[in-house]
Amino acid sequence: MSVAKNENQEETEASFRKWIQQQVEAESYWFQKINLPGPLVTSGWSDPATEKLPFYGLPDRLDGLRVLDIGCAEGFFSFEAERRGAAEVVAIDSFPDSVRRFNICRAALDSKATAYLANVYDLSPRTFGTFDLVLFFGVLYHLRHPLLALERILSVCSGKMLLQTAIYEDPGHAHIPMSRFYPRGMDSGPDKDGNPLFDPTIFWMPNRECVRALVDCAGFENIDTICDADHIPFVIRGEVPTKSKGTAPDQMKAPWS
Repeated sequence: MSVAKNENQEETEASFRKWIQQQVEAESYWFQKINLPGPLVTSGWSDPATEKLPFYGLPDRLDGLRVLDIGCAEGFFSFEAERRGAAEVVAIDSFPDSVRRFNICRAALDSKATAYLANVYDLSPRTFGTFDLVLFFGVLYHLRHPLLALERILSVCSGKMLLQTAIYEDPGHAHIPMSRFYPRGMDSGPDKDGNPLFDPTIFWMPNRECVRALVDCAGFENIDTICDADHIPFVIRGEVPTKSKGTAPDQMKAPWS
């Protein structure tokens, strides 16, 4: 009986791994390279494990924390936060394809992280609760209304926010908060063939002082620079004025009540 049970279990696991591989290969585009069981690696053009994780200031341990991953893409940082002990990970992305690919990885990794199709302006403590740590990586320059976005983040942040963004520096105005505006977008990452991919969702490219000023204006305090050097990401950390424990939304007080 146990031999037959083990054989059935092995067949089920092999079938599941094959299904995951088929799902991964059926996707024509991946942004993040993510290691899945198998071993299977998604064909993302960005490798966050080497290009981002060492620089983004993610604490080694997140035990018991509620974490929000804004602009999660396929979920690398969501799954990493979970691996580091986060009690609950909520992820949001405004692209349906990203959420679909997130769920493929979620199934492969047997993760409990949850991704929602939503954008940063949808954030509210009534619908999402509050979070001990908010990850806001690679999103700011995609937003039409970056200050409004930071204010919405503050409303759901009960602890700290880590923010990474692309920046544009004019050497003659380095100490003045400024941002370059792209009304029609710009060339960004490569397409599946390695050619420049035009991204119509890039609007603002702030300088360092502008990023700090935006975070300060939104209401965050104790703003620290985590990473700021040539050829590596610009990352800052901000804290809410009054810290509290992140809590899930009250399901008995839904937004329509």
